[in-house]
Amino acid sequence: MNKKTLALVDLYAKSLVDVALEHDAVKPVTDDIKAMLAVFDSQKDLQSLFVTDSMEASEKAKIIRLFQEQASPYVTNFLEVLLQNERESLLYPILHSVSDQMSQATRKFDVEVRTAVPLSYEQKRRLQEIVEEKFELQQDRLIEIVDQSLVGGFVVKADNRVIDTSIRRQLQDLKMNLK
Repeated sequence: MNKKTLALVDLYAKSLVDVALEHDAVKPVTDDIKAMLAVFDSQKDLQSLFVTDSMEASEKAKIIRLFQEQASPYVTNFLEVLLQNERESLLYPILHSVSDQMSQATRKFDVEVRTAVPLSYEQKRRLQEIVEEKFELQQDRLIEIVDQSLVGGFVVKADNRVIDTSIRRQLQDLKMNLK
């Protein structure tokens, strides 16, 4: 994506984030954005259909109107603006940008944790406290991924920051120090 298009994506996203913040509609807008992103992520071809010219604009509009049926008024109006300005091809990157900008504005982020074994409820609760303190943010969702290649420990990612206490990482560091 070129700089001009990226600036356009960010501008559209910023407008929706600003409206959500101004009207105290962060939760419904965030929920709508996450739901639409989940549809795109589950239907891998959907993003490419919006970008290519193989699908008519009217067909793209029908899909967007399906999103509007379940969306909050702010998101419904926003999607209508996208349709009127013929920006359907930018929907997916705009949704991602809205999600990122909303997280930055509210300091509420998804936290991804990779562990070798599933975490207990108490471990999750303690991890949330540590993450909120160390990263100075609020946890939105905890996304737990079991990755046995870590051997032990954990890797936490939130707001483009990482805490890696995995045994795999420690072994890699030891290997590098022995060279």
